[in-house]
Amino acid sequence: MRTYLPKPEWIILDWHHACIAAEVLCVQQCATCSVWRHPPRKFCASCFSDDVNFQPVSGSGTVLSKAVSHRSLDPGWQEQTPYATLLIELDEGPRVLAATSTAPDEINTGQHVTVRVVPHGQDFVLVWADTVTTTAT
Repeated sequence: MRTYLPKPEWIILDWHHACIAAEVLCVQQCATCSVWRHPPRKFCASCFSDDVNFQPVSGSGTVLSKAVSHRSLDPGWQEQTPYATLLIELDEGPRVLAATSTAPDEINTGQHVTVRVVPHGQDFVLVWADTVTTTAT
C-alpha cells in the first residue's frame, strides 16, 4: 500500500533537494555567523543575514523525546504501528524529527542515535533514526 507523500514548497523543498543531492542529512547554516538552524528559514535569527546554505551534518544526535503512534491515519503506515517519532538534538545543535523502526519501548530519552535520510521521489526525504548505538547514563 502506498503512503501519502507531502509536496514540500519554497525553502522546505530546497532542504529536501539538498538532502537528496548530498545523500545525507543537511541542515541550514548561516554563512555570516555560522549558526545552524532547523527547520530552514529565510533569515538568520542570530544576525538577520539572508546568506544561508545547506550543509551536510554528522547525523549523530541524542533523543530528547518520543511520541508513540498506536494507529495511523495513513493506511500505508498502519502495519508499522506502534511506531515512535523522535525529537533528536543533533551534535551540531539543531533539532530534527525522525521516524524509526526501533520498537518504541526500546527507545529512551538520552539515547544516542544515528540519523539518515531516505529519499522518496525527487522532492521528498524522510528523516530516519535507525541505529540506537548507546544509552546515556
